[in-house]
Amino acid sequence: MNFTNIFKSISNFQFPYSIEDTPIHSTPLWQVFNGTRKSDSTPVTVFKANRSPDNERLILNATHKAKVIKIPGLCPVLETFDTDAQSTFIVTEHVIPFNWDNLKDLNRNKESIQLGISQIADTLDHLTQFVLGNLSKESIYINSKGQWVLFGLELCQDKNSLNLSEFKTNLYSYNKFMGTQILTDDPKTIDSILLGNFVKAVYTGNLPNDWSKLISSAATLSLKQLISKLKNSSTWNSNSLIQIYQELKEIHIKDERDKMVVMINLQHLFFDNPQSFKHLSPNTIEGMLIPELCTSIQLLIKSQATQGATVNNPVSKIVPLLSIVLTLTTDINYFPNEVKEIFFNCFKLQDRQTRFLLLIYFSKIKDCFTQNEISGRIFPHYSQGLADSDKTMRLQTLKKIPLIVPYLTERQLNNELLRFLAKTQVDPDIEIRTWTVLIMTKISTNLSKSSGNRANILATVFTKSLKDPNIKPRLAALYGLTESIDLFDIVTIANKILTVIAPGLLDKNPLVRTKAKMLFNKYLNKLESEAKIMHEDNEEEIAATDINFDKYQMETDDLAEQFMSNLRISIPNEPVFDDSEHISSDLTNNNNSIITTNNDDNLWDQFDHKESDNFGWDQEEEITNNFDDGWDNDDSNNWNDDTANALTNDIVTQGKKIPITKSWNDELNDDTNTINGTNDHVTRLRLGRKKTSSILSKARNASQTSILSKTKNTSQTSIISKARNDSQTSIRKISEIKTKPIAKKAVTKPASTGTDDFDDAWDDAW
Repeated sequence: MNFTNIFKSISNFQFPYSIEDTPIHSTPLWQVFNGTRKSDSTPVTVFKANRSPDNERLILNATHKAKVIKIPGLCPVLETFDTDAQSTFIVTEHVIPFNWDNLKDLNRNKESIQLGISQIADTLDHLTQFVLGNLSKESIYINSKGQWVLFGLELCQDKNSLNLSEFKTNLYSYNKFMGTQILTDDPKTIDSILLGNFVKAVYTGNLPNDWSKLISSAATLSLKQLISKLKNSSTWNSNSLIQIYQELKEIHIKDERDKMVVMINLQHLFFDNPQSFKHLSPNTIEGMLIPELCTSIQLLIKSQATQGATVNNPVSKIVPLLSIVLTLTTDINYFPNEVKEIFFNCFKLQDRQTRFLLLIYFSKIKDCFTQNEISGRIFPHYSQGLADSDKTMRLQTLKKIPLIVPYLTERQLNNELLRFLAKTQVDPDIEIRTWTVLIMTKISTNLSKSSGNRANILATVFTKSLKDPNIKPRLAALYGLTESIDLFDIVTIANKILTVIAPGLLDKNPLVRTKAKMLFNKYLNKLESEAKIMHEDNEEEIAATDINFDKYQMETDDLAEQFMSNLRISIPNEPVFDDSEHISSDLTNNNNSIITTNNDDNLWDQFDHKESDNFGWDQEEEITNNFDDGWDNDDSNNWNDDTANALTNDIVTQGKKIPITKSWNDELNDDTNTINGTNDHVTRLRLGRKKTSSILSKARNASQTSILSKTKNTSQTSIISKARNDSQTSIRKISEIKTKPIAKKAVTKPASTGTDDFDDAWDDAW
């Protein structure tokens, strides 16, 4: 409904309330709207009456009495607007009409119905000097605290100034508008009769015996007499809700000690008869019980800062009151900000009972919190329970981790929480160690996947638990691996997970071995299935040839023999060794064979050509002065072979250059390695192509002197290897190459100083 025209009629006045367009309740006289006060957004209820000549007297009387009568039990009137000739507004505190459709549910708790009747009776008791005259279903409303209150004073008149004729006229007009029947027009008994009818209307089923007798005799009693008899009845006095309500409605005028007495009485009532707090009137829990309980708990929290944890201290009283609050809020799914503050503040307390209680109810109320509230205000204090000295507290905190994980930040989950779980996995208590594995399994899907972090963490957790001396953690680890199979990729399974499960196959417990075997096969089957898919997807798969590694080892020995058999040097005409005549002569024509190559990288590849005499060495290769013996010059092994001891010289023979370098196996032993009284060095001969003489190389160290001697012999003598020990000397066969007489330069080396600079070219790691 648009109230613009109505408000414009109120000259020079702006209506201070916002009103909804649709009424929440309507009677022949009033329309009821929800509204808010513009200044502070306080919820209000607006009663609007469309005035007419027939109802104007009733509307004006109701407005006037609402201004002057201020007693508990009536709708608290904030403002009235009756200057407009067409409409009248009465603004009250927020109330809701009594839901008569829900009467059956309310009657499931008879004590709650009796409490409502007592509240109406108390209101009428304050109005005994007035004649109300119109108590009915349409007169009952419920305020923000769940109290039953009255609205509608259209017929109300003071008994001391009662105009009987006017009262009867208004009574007939009212019943005509409302469509109700006139039971009596006697001002002395009308209210008692209406109260009796109201009790029978709201109390479905049989009335209590003592009330039934009173209601049947209501026509003979005045209102004051009827109310007095009701209050003195056993039904009234035995109703615990009525008793606690009488204390709660006056709690605001009590001191802290008396307030605590009221809370203790409420606590006893709740734990002795919890069903009394079911099916209460709307707003009773939200508006009356919870606010008073929260206020008392906050006072206790402030008081405990200066007192220790004793039986009489505030902390011991917090737990039962907190339990009532959490139970009531979860039952009606109502969790206001004041309850949140209680929850946050109680988590900071060191009292284990309080924290334990919060953990019990956390699963029921977690959805009432935002992610920031849980991660910022709850988790920092919640996590301390994992390090509590009491094992029961640690275990209960551990069990609730899956509930809190979805609300944590990435840092809290993958850093702080995992640190606590790493400690609980080695906890002295078996149950805590077992639950740690189960919790890690449950939260594994929430862990970070970056850089294989999740797989590494889970593998570590399960590996540790499989080594636990107790069987329960070991079985829990196998269960966790079973549940987590979909979280691991194939590579992780092959590289890590199978090695995690494998020790379980040798477990001393047969049950663990059996489960480990089944689990191992499960992971292995997944691995084989993936391998089969890879084989099917690879259409260009190259067939692999198997290798006989027994023969492979023999080929390695053949390689060395081939290498040694193809070392060729020139020898004098008169053989040094007696068995020189057995030297093969099939290579005598190969005067240009090259003993070493310039490329060390292709050395082992060339030995694959077994049928070639020179193993792929180019006979016509041009010799340069930068001769490379094919061995690494790195002297990291301190063999001192890369010094001036390795001398190269030009030997002129038939116009070709023959580089002479120190052999790779020379001076392997620092002991005396002389033959025929001289320090001969093993050399390699490389025949040049050009006929002009050239110097192959110079001495590597200027301090060392080399003597080049000439001989008339046409061959060159070389010692292939020397013995490593003084007692061991081996002489290798050498090859003879017939050449024309050449000039030979003999190279001598200074006496060994105890340090051999020779480098064998093997890597240090070998």
